[in-house]
Amino acid sequence: MMLTATLRTFALLAAATTIACLGMGGAARAQTFEFAVWYSDRDFYAEHARRWASEVEKATQGRVKIKLHFSGALVPAKETVNAVRSGAVGGGTTSISFIAGLVRPTSYMEPLLWIPAEPKIATETMNKLLAPSRALLEKRGLKLMFTFPSAGLVTNCINGHIKKTADWKGKKIRAAGRWQGIQLRAVGAAPVAIDPGEVYIALQNKTVDCMMFLANLTLSAKIQEVAPYITYWRDGANASMYYLNLDQWNKVSPADQKAMIEVSDKMVSEAAPRLLQMQEDAIEALAKAGAKVYRASDAEISDMKKAMSVVWKDVEQVAGPEGKPFAEVILPLQK
Repeated sequence: MMLTATLRTFALLAAATTIACLGMGGAARAQTFEFAVWYSDRDFYAEHARRWASEVEKATQGRVKIKLHFSGALVPAKETVNAVRSGAVGGGTTSISFIAGLVRPTSYMEPLLWIPAEPKIATETMNKLLAPSRALLEKRGLKLMFTFPSAGLVTNCINGHIKKTADWKGKKIRAAGRWQGIQLRAVGAAPVAIDPGEVYIALQNKTVDCMMFLANLTLSAKIQEVAPYITYWRDGANASMYYLNLDQWNKVSPADQKAMIEVSDKMVSEAAPRLLQMQEDAIEALAKAGAKVYRASDAEISDMKKAMSVVWKDVEQVAGPEGKPFAEVILPLQK
């Protein structure tokens, strides 16, 4: 009888140990992604980043957390892609200009004025580009969650507005990436590469005369304090990608991966209609803060796109055959 009791005790202990191990296994699948964000927590984009992180945690019942680190506190923008690929950080967001060198077909989403500031077009465009973008990034060790379109392109200058092609001549302009540099050289400007976190000082010290940015980013970085002449071009430049380290992603359970993708897939369709209004709100706030805002006309935007269109043949050549899905979606928008 004692033997029977002893065996029963051992069986219960074994069962308890198995359950504990299973519980530990479930806990081992829980992941916290330390996520690098280069813009500040007061930027309009921060609202969307916080909502995405919150929805991911909710959809996975807390098993996956996205811990956001704003203002380049984790790593600066220029180091984010390599930091995420190596696993030094769990995830991050950067504009296409920091990714295009690694994933060349994404170059189509960098140039100035590449996408109209129209929510329906933006949503349809990003949905068409999501699958090919995810496939290409995954080959490079990154798991793409979503890509935000861009709107609200502005030129911020120290002295005077940029209104027509001739206004660029001889000016040093901070540009984001190779392709924007080609566009600016085509209109007579001298492009300068500067990390987003350093542009305020560069303008303050007159290292550059102007910079290309988005209205919301101009507002949150207080660029109008040092470059008050703002031309609002309205359309977009340099879409933003939100991505995770692939190895860490693969440690998340399939069910939670599915939930995270579902949350991410909704981000663009829900946010796109608000992005343009967000830029309009930023422009109004900049004007109230003392900026001298000039709104480019449809004709001026069209003329600028035409003058800068030389970039597309170079993008097409560098992107190669892998760029075909991007060319088919984006090049028709340039007409």
